[in-house]
Amino acid sequence: MKLKFIHTADLHLDTPFKGLGDWNPGLAGKLKDATYRSFRNIIDLSISEKVDFILIAGDIFDSEIMSLAAQLRFLAELRRLSDNSIPAYFICGNHDHLGAWDRSFSLPPGVFRFGSTDVEKMTYLRNGEAIADIYGISYQDSYIKDNLAPLYIRSKDPALFSIAMLHGMADIVGRDERYAPFSLRDLTERPFDYWALGHVHKGRVLSDDPAVVYPGNPQGRDFGEIGQKGCCMVELEPGVKPVIKFVPVQHVRFEDLDIDLTGTNDISVLMNLIDEARDAMVISDRNSNFVLRILLTGRTGLHKLLNRPGATKQLLEELNTGQLESEPFSWIGSAEVMTSMPLDIENIGQGSDFIAGIIKNIVRYEKDGELLAALTGNLENELPAGRIFREIDHFSENEKQEILDKAKWILLSRLVDEGSFNDGS
Repeated sequence: MKLKFIHTADLHLDTPFKGLGDWNPGLAGKLKDATYRSFRNIIDLSISEKVDFILIAGDIFDSEIMSLAAQLRFLAELRRLSDNSIPAYFICGNHDHLGAWDRSFSLPPGVFRFGSTDVEKMTYLRNGEAIADIYGISYQDSYIKDNLAPLYIRSKDPALFSIAMLHGMADIVGRDERYAPFSLRDLTERPFDYWALGHVHKGRVLSDDPAVVYPGNPQGRDFGEIGQKGCCMVELEPGVKPVIKFVPVQHVRFEDLDIDLTGTNDISVLMNLIDEARDAMVISDRNSNFVLRILLTGRTGLHKLLNRPGATKQLLEELNTGQLESEPFSWIGSAEVMTSMPLDIENIGQGSDFIAGIIKNIVRYEKDGELLAALTGNLENELPAGRIFREIDHFSENEKQEILDKAKWILLSRLVDEGSFNDGS
């Protein structure tokens, strides 16, 4: 006998998208609608796949101050499930803790919300037979500092499957003592077939047998949450390892685009490179809209032009013209210029002047990791702010090399005048 269900969490309905919406009023409206649209996609998926039920592991709303619009739209989607005889089970997390819910908020038939006093059990029945026991507990307030895992005790007369819902922070993901912290072992040593987790926005399977899963949030909210976002469709069968399928449902997808301008000296070529990269991204996922952040790199004759005051703003205005009228749209939210001048460093470094000496010293640090480490170590005595040194001390070797490379090009760009460029012509 098989059981199929959807596991989602961290819907964050009514996310305000602070900062992002300032780019453009039209974009603000599309972003505000994105969390609702992604939830609608989950409900569409549940109905089309004829799942047994849906689990929502907390943080349905973005704030404890739940807007009327958010509540009404959430209820409307739950009614669609109810009309299709698909039960929904949910717990409340730190953003939508139980103490903030409006008491007049009436749930449709077949929708079950877990309380906050103790772990509760609700049983899913199919044709009168107990198929799955679902356990969960909601947050009563914004913070729960206690480990809730020990409260999950399987019934002495369990159904065919036992599923636990928990909103909190696993130790192997990060440390935050405010949100029901637990260790992975706390969960895997308990006799549950599936742990439906919430709180962490990056989807990941912490264990596959027993299954311990964060589905991630179904809609990214900024460039800290790039890539496909979605929910998990799960199939359980006695004696078989759980089958967990990630299904993208985001309405707007955040992504980074790296554009290498090495050898590019024509502004029209720059525009074509960006358009081609953007088109390739859209073609890869025709079901999503995109908000993109571009990084311009490489040694290019366009370096000075791109670094003029207001240049990137003008570039974005040109690239975004008409985008919000398209479906799907692809909006470029920001552009970071990390280009450098097309200097022939090898040739300049052969000289005997001051600039050649600087290049030779930089090359020494690039090739000698111990020398670079000693340099950053000496900064402790040079810099008055200890915090700056502590930040430097946490950089990886690759990060230190990247900082050195960036410093090299900033320094050389200021020292070498335009007449020394090698533009390849």
